[in-house]
Amino acid sequence: MKISNIYLAVYTFILFMILSVNYGYADTNITIHPDKKVLNVKPNAKACAIVHIELPSKGYIYANPKGEGTGKATTAYAKPTQHIVPEKTRYLPGTLYISPLDSKPVYIYNKHTALCIPFEVKTTHEGTYSLSITIEALYCNDVSCTPIQQTITQIIDVNTSAPEFDTSLCTMYKVPEAIIHTVNKKDLPGHFNVIDAGSTPTSSLFHAIMFGILAGFLLNFMPCVLPVISLKILSFISYGNNKPGQVRIMGLLFTAGILTSFLALASLAAFAGYNWGELFQHKMFIIIMAAIIFALALSFFGVYTFNIPQLPQLQSANMYVDSYFKGIVATLLATPCSGPFLGATLAWSLTQHPFIIFMVFINIGLGMSLPYLLLSFYPSLIRFIPKPGDWMITFEQFMGFLMIATTMYLITLLDASTLTKTIWFLLLVSIGLWQWGRFGNITKPSIQRIISFVVLVLLVVSASMIFSSKKTSQAEITYKPYDWEAIVHNNTSQVAMVIFTAQWCPNCKFVEATALTSSDVIEFIHKNNIAVYKADITTKNPPAETILQQLGSRSIPFVAIFPSGDNFSQPVILRDIYTSKDLLKALQKAIELSKQSEFPQLLTIP
Repeated sequence: MKISNIYLAVYTFILFMILSVNYGYADTNITIHPDKKVLNVKPNAKACAIVHIELPSKGYIYANPKGEGTGKATTAYAKPTQHIVPEKTRYLPGTLYISPLDSKPVYIYNKHTALCIPFEVKTTHEGTYSLSITIEALYCNDVSCTPIQQTITQIIDVNTSAPEFDTSLCTMYKVPEAIIHTVNKKDLPGHFNVIDAGSTPTSSLFHAIMFGILAGFLLNFMPCVLPVISLKILSFISYGNNKPGQVRIMGLLFTAGILTSFLALASLAAFAGYNWGELFQHKMFIIIMAAIIFALALSFFGVYTFNIPQLPQLQSANMYVDSYFKGIVATLLATPCSGPFLGATLAWSLTQHPFIIFMVFINIGLGMSLPYLLLSFYPSLIRFIPKPGDWMITFEQFMGFLMIATTMYLITLLDASTLTKTIWFLLLVSIGLWQWGRFGNITKPSIQRIISFVVLVLLVVSASMIFSSKKTSQAEITYKPYDWEAIVHNNTSQVAMVIFTAQWCPNCKFVEATALTSSDVIEFIHKNNIAVYKADITTKNPPAETILQQLGSRSIPFVAIFPSGDNFSQPVILRDIYTSKDLLKALQKAIELSKQSEFPQLLTIP
């Protein structure tokens, strides 16, 4: 094959991928923000926080309540604290939406909506507090649906001079149980006196099967599944010179893998109420899929090779297992994508008897398998694809980059805390696979291969423990965003601790996971009513960076503890890595300074 033709093919493929990505994923440019950045509230008073959700013009999220149809209601959860106690979230009524093939209505929010969270301030102390609000929704457009989760912070300034809060702002919002959507029967399908002009009930099933086959075929061109599909075609090229019977078995096993996944998806839809792509709302499923795709990418780059022992009766086992496994993975990767005809077909079938659901899903799987069945039983079609050569290695490595891109897309669906854990998990898995490829490949002695495999298993199990670890006590400390005016305002009655940190600072993460999660430290902070502020300089933060320099430091980790009263200008500081004992010693010193006369120098705890 000429070099120019290879480059032309690669450039064409890249262009196709760009166009496919733009087509296959929902535009999730959603803005969520509080109505007011800071709420001024009196001590021991009631108030409410209003949150706005701005949506792209071509999409929608489900209302709460969402109605009888399929979908996921939008929810907002406000995390209570010792001083701020929220009530149940209140929502606005939605707009009626009916799919042409779904007999059950749903209610949605278009372009803009808002919600209200009433809360009560339960403290007599003035100061700046925060209310953490997590919003979860399912954003959909004509192409696909994407789960959304975002956490925002509502700042609450508690002071006796604040005006009376107008709680009537929340009157128009209702708890879900109090919202009654009124629907005219004429607007709903299924309330007509139908005149049957010759059609039969099976005609709908027939259309669903036909459109299901077509939709399954078109799934092969969706960006989610394209890398695996391309590699499957390459495997047909690689084994094109094998016996026709072996090529047919490979195609049938790839089809069996696809159908296995579709049968599993049909079971979830028929008996557990799952919708298409809903598996991707589960964090653990996303993590497992990301790990599998990442492991495949590493194999494409030659980090390791999966080999089955070459016993005489298992000479073809490797390529057979490979075919079946890729069929399963291809289907699972296709679920976050939706293609033409698929949405309408699923909307009708998911309201039917389980038997019909299974029939439709199987036919979607057969449609997706159709190209490979044709290549299996008519190998002559492979002549239109370039013959095997070095270009296949380059193409496989290029597919590896696409697999890395797929992994990146999957992990971006996770929240920030899970995302960090997943990145560490993937790193440990990659180390395990690397040592397996280096010391456990098929050329090594049996005992060495066994040891290497055991090391791989231990690394994967150890890495998975990252997710099983219990939530640390760090959440028991209420971190307020850095606000120098609030620190100064409260200095007469409250000690303030400012933690300077950044996402790119590993030492900061270490002390936050050790010293700041100590039960002794947390108990001391609560007992002495110490306000804790977090000065995040991950990106440019001029106010925090200025005070950091004024405190005599240009590096982090760094902690400054400001005593209350006259010694406010004599903070106790900790530099670099510190322990819980160091922090307790510094906090105790700040408490003592709060009760003494002014000291003439900046105090540093060694």
